[in-house]
Amino acid sequence: MMTFPEGGAYWFDNMRSMVRGAAPDAFLEWAENIEKKSKERCGDQGARIIFRGAVDDEKFSLDVDATDPDAIVCLLESIQGCLDLMPTVPKQFYGALMEAIVLQAQENGKLDGPWHF
Repeated sequence: MMTFPEGGAYWFDNMRSMVRGAAPDAFLEWAENIEKKSKERCGDQGARIIFRGAVDDEKFSLDVDATDPDAIVCLLESIQGCLDLMPTVPKQFYGALMEAIVLQAQENGKLDGPWHF
């Protein structure tokens, strides 16, 4: 599961403010696309990559997990590949999420070297 390290409240607040007032179904649709593409990219038939959105009471939530460095890279590449196709608000949200995933993975030693967007 994705947890934010110390100082991660900035990322959480930033992403939460992007989602507020936006149509949650748009975020849900892109989450499904990203999970499908990342699983295809990695040949993941199991639960190495989880990127599941849900809408409850008109609120969007996202469950994110990538169990190993290869899965993280597949997830990041899939998000990056979808960004240009997204409307502005989901694009900003998923772009910020990519940055948060990279920072967390680097802090946990699951992603070496710099990651360029």
